[in-house]
Amino acid sequence: MPARRRFTASLFAALLLPGNTPAAGPPVWKKVRYEGGTVEARVNRFDWNTTVSIVSGAIELRFGGQKTYRIPTSAVTRLSYGQKAYRRVADMATLSVFLTPVALFGVLHKSKDHTIAIEFTAHDGKPGAVLLMVHKDNYRDLLLTLANLTGKTVENWP
Repeated sequence: MPARRRFTASLFAALLLPGNTPAAGPPVWKKVRYEGGTVEARVNRFDWNTTVSIVSGAIELRFGGQKTYRIPTSAVTRLSYGQKAYRRVADMATLSVFLTPVALFGVLHKSKDHTIAIEFTAHDGKPGAVLLMVHKDNYRDLLLTLANLTGKTVENWP
C-alpha cells in the first residue's frame, strides 16, 4: 500500500508542475531575482525581473527582459538550495575572478530567502554558477523541475 501512495503522490505532484497542460507551453518562473554568479548581467538586484524557463533541453535565464543565457541541462554539475547555495556560488565566483570579470552582487549576503544555485560547465569549458532567489510560492516547483531535468540531487533540499 505505501508504494501505491507514493505513486499517487508523485503523479499528483507531476500534474501540478507548471507547463504540464498542453496549452501552457514550456514551464516559466517569473518571480525570480538574479543574485550573482559568473554570468555577466546588468540587473537591479532589488527587482524580480529575471525569468527562468525550460526550452529544448536547456535552462533559459532572461535577465530583465534584455539578456538571455542558456544552460544545457547536460552541462549542469550541481544544484543546491539555501545557505549552501550562497556558499557554493561564492566559492565558484572567487575561483572565476582570476579567469574572467564576475558580477557578484550579493552572493556573500546571509538570509533566509529561497535561493537556488545552479553550477554548470560553461560553453568555453570553464566552471560557471548562478545564484537565483526564487519567490516562496514557486521555489519548490523550480527545484523539483531542475532536479528531474538534470538528474542531479539538490544539496540541502528544503
